[in-house]
Order: sequence, then C-alpha cells, then structure tokens
Amino acid sequence: MRGMLLLPALFLALPASAQDRDEKSATIVVTGASLADSEARLAACLARKCPPKEDIEASLAHAENQFIAGDYGGARRTLGKSRGRNNRYAKLLPIEVSDLNRAHGRLSNLDGRPDQSRLLQIEALDALKAGLDDNDTRVFMQQLMVGDEFARVGRLRAAEEVYRRVAKRARKAGHLHVVGYAMLREAVMFGAIASVQPDYRSAAKRKITNIERTIEPELAGFRDAAKLLRASLAAYENDSDALEKAIAAIPPRESGRPVLIYAPPVRLEKIVANSEEILPPQQDDPQWVDVRFQIAADGRVQDAEVLRDSGNIERDWPKLALESVSRRRYAPLVAQGTTRIERFSYVHDLMTRTGSRITGRANNGRLTSLDITDDAPRN
Repeated sequence: MRGMLLLPALFLALPASAQDRDEKSATIVVTGASLADSEARLAACLARKCPPKEDIEASLAHAENQFIAGDYGGARRTLGKSRGRNNRYAKLLPIEVSDLNRAHGRLSNLDGRPDQSRLLQIEALDALKAGLDDNDTRVFMQQLMVGDEFARVGRLRAAEEVYRRVAKRARKAGHLHVVGYAMLREAVMFGAIASVQPDYRSAAKRKITNIERTIEPELAGFRDAAKLLRASLAAYENDSDALEKAIAAIPPRESGRPVLIYAPPVRLEKIVANSEEILPPQQDDPQWVDVRFQIAADGRVQDAEVLRDSGNIERDWPKLALESVSRRRYAPLVAQGTTRIERFSYVHDLMTRTGSRITGRANNGRLTSLDITDDAPRN
C-alpha cells in the first residue's frame, strides 16, 4: 500500500497515560562508551570466551554505537554474528536472546530489509517462548511487535489478525493491560493511515470507539489514550479546537520521557520519484539526519534544527521532517522544557528488478525515526 510509505513511525510513542505503563524490553544497552571503546570491549569479551549474557550485552552496546555513527550495515552484522553465537541459549536466556533478535530486526528494517525484520521479530518471540510460559505478558507484548511489523509494510489485515488474537488470548489469561495495548495499537494503526488517506477515518473512529466503550478499571488509561487519538484524528480533519481541548485536559508531567500526542504525517509524496526502477548497488549507503528540538512547557516544539547528517542527502526530505517535527504537540510539562534528539532515516528497501535477479535499492524511500536522546530507551 503506497500510503504506508508516507506514514510516521507508528509505535515509537503511544498517546498519553497508556505510554507510561508500557512494558518495554530494552534492545540496546546504552553505555556512553565511544565506538572504539565498545569495539574493544566486544573483542576482549570474545577473546576470553565470555558468557553468552555478556556477549549479548557487549554486542548490543557496540551495535548502538555503530548505528549512531551511521554504520547501519555494520551494526546489523554485529548483531547477526552475536545471534549466530547465542541463539542456542534461548531456553536459558529467553529475555536476553529475544532482545538480541528484536534489536537485529529493528536494525534490519532501518537497513532496508523489512522482510528480514519481520522474521527476526518472530525469532524474538520464539526465544521468549523457549524459556517462558505462553501466557507470560512478555510473550504477548512481543506478539504485538510482530503485528507492528505487518503494519509497517502495509499488511493491515495481517496486523489486525495479530492484534485481535493477542487481545482474545490475553483477556482469557487475565492480562487486561495487554488487551488495552492490542486495542490501542489497532486504533493507532488506522489513525496513522487516516492521516494520509481520509477514506480510513471512519474505520479509525470505530477502533477508537471500541476502546472508549470498555468498562474495566484496568483499561482506564487506554480510554484516556483513545480520547487523545480521537483529538489527533480531528486535527487531521482541520479541527484544531478538539486537539487543544484534549491537551488542555492533560495534567502537566513532572518528569519522565516526553509523551507525543500529535505528529503531522511527513508527506513524502512531495518528493517521491515517478519511476519504480531500482537504484544501482553503489547507492547503498543510508541517508539520515539527527534533528535536535526543544519541547516547551506547553508541549509545543521550538527551534527544530538538523544537528548532523550522513552527507549523502537527496530529494530534500529533511525539510519535510523538520516541518513535521515543528508542528508536533507533546503532553504539557511542569518544568521549563526539555531537549530531544531524533534520528530520521530515509530508507531505500532492497528489492529485485521484475523479471530478473538483479538486486538493488527501491527508487522511492520510506522514512523512519528513532529517539536517540541519551535518556531514551531503544525499543
């Protein structure tokens, strides 16, 4: 579906109070070490045949540094090698091995390999199942991440099926917060599509209504999130008053990661090429920019600027990303505000030319983003 290429990242931030309760499994270990230090640490670990848990931790830390430096392929290879060494320990270390597969999947997606990314998220799920009960909430949450992968590439029915199946099983197991996440993800998915394809707005409203009609106390936070989704949807329909009223009703946050409420879609159709041809193999290096911006106490964005870039930018897409970031709205803050840094990557997916075996990069790219502020979890 062409419209899915125009969407912002769907699940980097869930609305309002539901986000605070999200069960996150870190997939990258933030160490603050330099690239040379993390490389040396990993090499020393492997030289002394360190235990699998230490190997995974060192590999994740080095892969993060490679990613921040712009070496997407190198980061992906670092994690691929670690998976080769450590996947067999899934039963003993289900969480650690799952984290490794999940991170490898995320980096594969950023390196233009969405199909591999989806398979790796499934492997992350298999790792959890190897050592945890099938009704463990971490298993359910990883199943939702598999659904997210279907959503990212426009396979809406497959994503819906995953979300609904998880909701049904989680309800039976008594994990109502997982039910909330499953319903919310479905609503977020349709809301994101509706932001660029108005025909989906009625479907998005139905998904939001399904959450609003729940009565369980455990789902109260998700009902609040649904109200914000509805306000965001109204903003896409040029009803800014509904968005302002919803934001005004949110108590200012004293601390914690900023909560994104509204993000205008990045309209890549303004820059996509007419041709569906593939790019030559030499145009394989990733394009990225790091955007630094201030979030004021009222949740508005100020002073968005490109901090650094990959040096091979094409088609002026960073301007579109900056415009979108500048119009975002976050939950109000008690403090004076905060500074964030977000990595935007313009990804050309690997593909094979029709009727041949020639592999290259898709001519038209897609945009992904990841918060790389020092205090941001890499999930």
